[in-house]
Amino acid sequence: MRFIQPNIVLYFFLLLLGISGFFFAVLWPQTIGFYAFIAFAAAGGFGVAFYIFRTKRGSKQLVCPMGSDCNAVINSRYSKFLGISIEYLGMAYYFIVVGAYSVLIFAPHLFSETILSVLITLTASAFLFSLYLLFAQAFLLRQWCIWCLLSAMLSIVIFIASLVSVGFAIAFLAEITTVLKAMHSLGFIFGLGGIIAAIFLFSKFLGDRNIDEGELKTLQMLSELIWLGLALTIISQLASYVAYADILAVSALFLVQTLALFIAAIMSAVLMIIFEPFLAIIPFVETPREKEQSELSSLRRPAFIIGALALSSWLFAFFMDYYSEYGMVHLFFAYAIFLAAAVSAVLIWEAKIKKRSF
Repeated sequence: MRFIQPNIVLYFFLLLLGISGFFFAVLWPQTIGFYAFIAFAAAGGFGVAFYIFRTKRGSKQLVCPMGSDCNAVINSRYSKFLGISIEYLGMAYYFIVVGAYSVLIFAPHLFSETILSVLITLTASAFLFSLYLLFAQAFLLRQWCIWCLLSAMLSIVIFIASLVSVGFAIAFLAEITTVLKAMHSLGFIFGLGGIIAAIFLFSKFLGDRNIDEGELKTLQMLSELIWLGLALTIISQLASYVAYADILAVSALFLVQTLALFIAAIMSAVLMIIFEPFLAIIPFVETPREKEQSELSSLRRPAFIIGALALSSWLFAFFMDYYSEYGMVHLFFAYAIFLAAAVSAVLIWEAKIKKRSF
């Protein structure tokens, strides 16, 4: 679809690159697997920082499809630290992390305990700095930059995964299991609650056969709640895995739940970044001008399907917290049936809405 800009394709490529390394940590639930995860996440982070660098250097606008002002964020007074642009610091940091953890994978004998401690301190510093930048976007600038959010998420993931080589940190994560479970539950409250509320309001807003700008803003506000839920749920999931990697790596329940959360995250991101900006202009009901609006109409069914996949993945991941341990095949089959049922139901709903007469 021509509505998907090349920079958005790049965004999702870097997102998938960053999180794909988690499967190395599943295949090898030892330090080497987590090191590979960190290297992939850092590669994605470097891509984000480099893209921002190229955009600013070419005096181009960093457009945010979510309706926020990415350009205002990357050119604000918080875009520099000690007089150095954040993207330069980001490229340097991610480059060091990719290089260092690649060496740790293939030639760990080159690193002493002191150098490893310095590296972990570096990831911790980047983690704290990312929290500062998130605070600045949320409360000082009151603008969100999806590229900055992606970089912050990858920085946080790198820090949590790096704790696998720190014995007392793993013990600490195990000690705060109750806190991680509470964070996990809170993530579901925000994320799952937000997407259910968004779909409910969406169906109510379609009572007059279209979504106006005011209704779109309401849905975009709920998007921020869903982003928060995604962050809390995925971070708590990763922290739990770092603490109990040997146990959870062979837990079909945990692995399928993590897969469902990843799919929920990706589908929610696709829905909010690609489709949400067009909700006010997509024709949800067939009109005499349907042929003239065919390009916009082509967004209608994919938007419904992506929404169904996001909601059903959220729900399935939530149910996994109350599900007994079963075999991997059984859980995959149940998940596939759940997704198929959700998509079938939403296609029936979409067809009914489309056929409403004027």
